[in-house]
Amino acid sequence: MAETDELARDIDAWATAHGFERTDEEIAGATPLLRLGNLGVTDDAYRGTVDGREAILAEFSIGSPDLSQAFGGGGLTTAGFTLFLVGVDASRWRRLTVHPQRYGDHHWMKRLLHIDREVDGLPGAFEERYQVIASTRMPEDEVRAAFDEETVAWWLAQPTEVVMDIEDHEEHGGYLAVAHPGVFLDAAELDDLHTQAEHLARTFTPAG
Repeated sequence: MAETDELARDIDAWATAHGFERTDEEIAGATPLLRLGNLGVTDDAYRGTVDGREAILAEFSIGSPDLSQAFGGGGLTTAGFTLFLVGVDASRWRRLTVHPQRYGDHHWMKRLLHIDREVDGLPGAFEERYQVIASTRMPEDEVRAAFDEETVAWWLAQPTEVVMDIEDHEEHGGYLAVAHPGVFLDAAELDDLHTQAEHLARTFTPAG
């Protein structure tokens, strides 16, 4: 059996053990991460719950020449992510993203149109690793308050880069995406991702 076949079984087994069922739903476009490239493909996907909220666990592939520098190489670069996409009330945020600095700047057009802004002046160690982009409809002081000492310390303590997007689609509801770079995560890595998704859902979009 090929190595990829062995690895691919980890997400199936994890999903089954945690009450997630396979789905053929496509999640491209739901958050800024899932619109990052010119081509987005939902690979394996499973529907279940995270912190009592409807969620999809998925492996997602992004193809884009814009990602070449971030991931090395030239031409069209394909990058894979494993993520939880959680249904939330995102009306407080409109749109908020936390991406590693190495992903480059994919938000310049929205900032040019004064739709989004980069949040600077956050703790130095955090800003060295992550870029925070927020909707201009969100008050600056509220965004900064969300990245308090405890939240920043949590983010820096994670063993793997954590990507987070929150976006409100108004009549269609809101979504929180929490992702790790890479696919074929093992059971322990999926446990970590699930715990991080629960934590960020409670921190940024408390239920009720």
